[in-house]
Parts: sequence; structure tokens; C-alpha cells
Amino acid sequence: MRAIRWVALVIVLFGAFYLWGALQIRESTTYAAVGPRFMPNAIGIGIVLSGVWLFAFPGAPPAPDSPEAASLDWLSIGLMLGLVAVYIALFRVAGYVLATTLLLWGGAQILGDRRHLVRDGVIAVALSVTIYYVFSQLLRINLPPVPWGF
Repeated sequence: MRAIRWVALVIVLFGAFYLWGALQIRESTTYAAVGPRFMPNAIGIGIVLSGVWLFAFPGAPPAPDSPEAASLDWLSIGLMLGLVAVYIALFRVAGYVLATTLLLWGGAQILGDRRHLVRDGVIAVALSVTIYYVFSQLLRINLPPVPWGF
């Protein structure tokens, strides 16, 4: 079996585990048609379907001399994993907006867009603040504020 199919199986298993966890969320009868389980369930179903799709249609393997066949960039993978660990550590302490801004900006730098530091920072702040506003004000879902109260 090709390696991509093993990856697809891992994705399906992860999606099934995620979906099982999403189904453990308690739902009150006071919620409208869309309760707190809706989005986690939708995400879990999407993950499972993505894995099934990848298993069914793995695509052609890259040509041996193509750039896609080159080895993985383990440094970028390690840096991104470290950045996610920092994000998890900062999430409650620094708040959603600051932690997410650092994650988005740092991810853009790690993944290769080092020419536009300021532009990437502005986009990261705009996305973080917009998502924070949508969740906290429109959906009434509490996200950790930054230490100075935003």
C-alpha cells in the first residue's frame, strides 16, 4: 500500500476520534437548532470525508526528479510544532487575540513569506480581532481576553 493511503487511514482514524469527542459535548435543550455540537461535528465529518477521499483518490506519485519528491522540510515542521506549543501555552495567559496573532504571523514567517513582515502582521491582527469579535460578540462564545481586558 502506498504511503499516502496510510496517511489517509490516519486521517480517518483521527477524524473518527475527533468526532467521538465532539459527540461527548453536552447539549442543553435551551439551545436553538444549532447547538454547541454543530461545528465540532461538522469538522469531524469533514476530516473523515477528507481521509476517505484521499484514500480513494491518492493521485499519481511525484516524479523522482520533481521538487515534490524532495524530502520533507523537517526544520519547518519542527518550528511549526514549536509555534503551536507556544500558542497553547500563551492562549490563556496572553489571550486569544495576542496568541493567535503571534501564531498567524509566525506561521507565515516559518512557511516562507519573509518579505512582508508588516503586511503579515497587519493581516494577523485583523484576522485575530475579527474572529475574536465574531465569537465573543455575535456568537456569545467566550475567548480569553488579552491581559489588559480586550
